[in-house]
Amino acid sequence: MIPHLQTQTEFFQILDKFAQEPEDLINDRLTRLNTSFADVRDFIKTTKEKLSSGRVDANNPSLKRVDNLYRDLEARGLAQFIDIDLTIVRGLAYYNGTVFEVFSRGRNERAIAGGGRYDGLLPTLFGANFTAVGFAMGDVVLANFINDTPRAKTQMQAWIASQHIVDIYIVIAKEEHRPNALAQIQQLREQGYRVDYPLTPTKVPKQFQTAEDLGATVALLYGDEWPQVKVKTLATREEVLIPHDEIIPRMTNLL
Repeated sequence: MIPHLQTQTEFFQILDKFAQEPEDLINDRLTRLNTSFADVRDFIKTTKEKLSSGRVDANNPSLKRVDNLYRDLEARGLAQFIDIDLTIVRGLAYYNGTVFEVFSRGRNERAIAGGGRYDGLLPTLFGANFTAVGFAMGDVVLANFINDTPRAKTQMQAWIASQHIVDIYIVIAKEEHRPNALAQIQQLREQGYRVDYPLTPTKVPKQFQTAEDLGATVALLYGDEWPQVKVKTLATREEVLIPHDEIIPRMTNLL
């Protein structure tokens, strides 16, 4: 349909707007490329019918790749979620195979995610001959989709309610003990604990309030008691003094 390779980029740019722009405008642009809106529409229709029915010519490697992918998804019971759209055009500079976009069923937003095959990208960037498939998601679109979908929003809120941001909050009551606190923070994080602390001098009550707001299980206070550390279990308000060098082994029983 397209006689010269140099016209491919222009053709794909027209194809990308196939469903958005008026038919007359699309047809005028395609006429300059020795084809027409009707020809492209019929080609898309015929090709989709072949893919849907499995009547793809084995000698056409491009369509065969799409057909193999569709059959694999069909075998997994996912065919109902797939729409073969031959007008999707993405990243002409580096995509070199099948591309895809993910939409909500209502298509109320632009694509939630999109990606595809880009075997030539990594060799160009790093000189390493790797094949690759990747995708990117739009955080704003995803957030809109979740907020507009009651079930998804309920599940998200339930998950958030079940989580806590930190395990341990470090309360620095005396700034001269900040280096001691920082050393212990590093040790705790190396053990896999989620630890937060105030980056600047802050009143002790406000630090404890932050610990509560973050959902911490315990707060460790570094103050006049040093080299002991006051350990407060926030749920019960119970407080104990523990030598700083025993904090790590004692955390297992406290969390």
